[in-house]
Amino acid sequence: MFALTTRVLAVVACGSLMSCTSGLRVQESRTETVLTEREKQHMAAVLDEMAAGWDGMQHGKSAERRKAQDQYHKSLSTFLREWDQHQSPRYWQSGTVFASQKKSFKIDFDPLANQQREVPPTQIDQFILPSRVKPHLADTQAQRTGIGVPLVGHIRRTSSARKEQPFLPPNGGNLTLTAVIEVADSVSGEPRRCLLHLHNALNVDTVKVMNDERQLAADFTASKHLALAKKSLNYFSWLGMLYPERTLGDCQLYRMDVYDPNRIPVVFVHGLMSDPHIWLNVVNAISADPELRAAYQPWYFLYPTAMGVPQTSAKLRESLQHARDYFDPDHNDSGMNQMVLVGHSMGGLLSRMQTIDSGDKLWDAMFRKPPGELNVSESVRERLVSTLKFNAQPEVKRVVFITTPHRGSNIAGKNIIRRLASVIRLPLDTLLMTKQLLTGNTDALSPKIRDWGFFAFLSLGTLSNQHPYYQGLNAVPIPVKHHSIIGQLGQSNLLNDSDGVVPYWSSHLNSASSEKIVPHWHGCVEQSDVVQEVVRVLREHLREKGLPRKKRS
Repeated sequence: MFALTTRVLAVVACGSLMSCTSGLRVQESRTETVLTEREKQHMAAVLDEMAAGWDGMQHGKSAERRKAQDQYHKSLSTFLREWDQHQSPRYWQSGTVFASQKKSFKIDFDPLANQQREVPPTQIDQFILPSRVKPHLADTQAQRTGIGVPLVGHIRRTSSARKEQPFLPPNGGNLTLTAVIEVADSVSGEPRRCLLHLHNALNVDTVKVMNDERQLAADFTASKHLALAKKSLNYFSWLGMLYPERTLGDCQLYRMDVYDPNRIPVVFVHGLMSDPHIWLNVVNAISADPELRAAYQPWYFLYPTAMGVPQTSAKLRESLQHARDYFDPDHNDSGMNQMVLVGHSMGGLLSRMQTIDSGDKLWDAMFRKPPGELNVSESVRERLVSTLKFNAQPEVKRVVFITTPHRGSNIAGKNIIRRLASVIRLPLDTLLMTKQLLTGNTDALSPKIRDWGFFAFLSLGTLSNQHPYYQGLNAVPIPVKHHSIIGQLGQSNLLNDSDGVVPYWSSHLNSASSEKIVPHWHGCVEQSDVVQEVVRVLREHLREKGLPRKKRS
């Protein structure tokens, strides 16, 4: 969280970040192309091989059927790869005929398929084979053998896609799909009909093949490796820390799969100077577990971490409300009503703020006068009230805190942190709000806020154990089940120990349903024992809520 050095500060001020003018990039659509007759002729030969494999799976000895299935899968994979190379799936047309001199095939698909079970290719910009995704050796992998070719269906984050899918991840959508092509019997004088299915492997376990129920093949982790790729998300952590205004447009919740009203959103919230790529191991662990995969859908909250905890908590609250109204306008989806938040460090504080009715506690800790007596504009007054006076989000039923500073950290007051704060460029509206408070309301402010000035409204300030915010926060009990995962570096008395950033006296909660001590420093989210503790809590959530515990293969 605060592990900075003078060398890091030099990097912070470097010109490469100064040149950044916006948040995460909007992608361009793939150019629309038309298949040539030569391309279709070559692909017809591939379909002929695939059809021979399909036919061979219906008869013969088991070894012969396995060999035929291998041929079917190899040819199907080649066909999909080549069609994708020549033409984006978004422009595919049902009824396309592929003909050679000897054979012809017609590919049909349902353009209006229910995406809970099947995704039309016209919703996809690019297919990515799992073999092209290179995981780290230590990463959890989850595959399922069976019929079909596992794919990642990538949806580019274009301007139109953002409007149509407001919760599409900032690096695009990456869906967990499995392709199956059913080949009909030949009819003399007509192209052989092939029906293409892109099954949503998260919801489809088996498919009918030639009147036989067969297990569907799947790769559950390749899509998550792409969704949480460090390469595409990591620079947001620095940009969001130094130039938060440039990333506010991307500050929101994002879903990693097609929304499922029956699966519980588990929302991951990263900490200071971080980004969602840190959650890959735990998301992979959920994907690898049939029970959890069937019960949960992973989301994450992306935010610029320079903003103060109360202001950023309001952003999360607003995004939760927007997601609820968008996906579940009647507020009766069974999954949405059992939401779990998992927050690391500062992200734990943001998560905690979603569970409480603040009343006047936070306001009274930071101000000496009620809202109506502040000498500020109406827009600033409204913003302050919405930030510090709010109700709990009713859908949040459980929280996991990972190395969370519930009473702040004394590291936040160190000199090097103040030096970092001096290079942060706050958004204009935050600057104007702060200026109004500091120039016309000195008698209305808590003495610490008055003395600190702008620092009191930065994340670095609100993470200090001396910030009055914590007086209000800890005066309000957490009404939902919550669990603590706490790092310990030393071998001394736990009460006097810390994770190198947050001391035990700050991360400990007497009210926690469980407390797991792990021998790691503050940034321990990716450690296996931390991942397994989150998995344990998610299992407990299903058990205690009496929720269906469907086991999938």
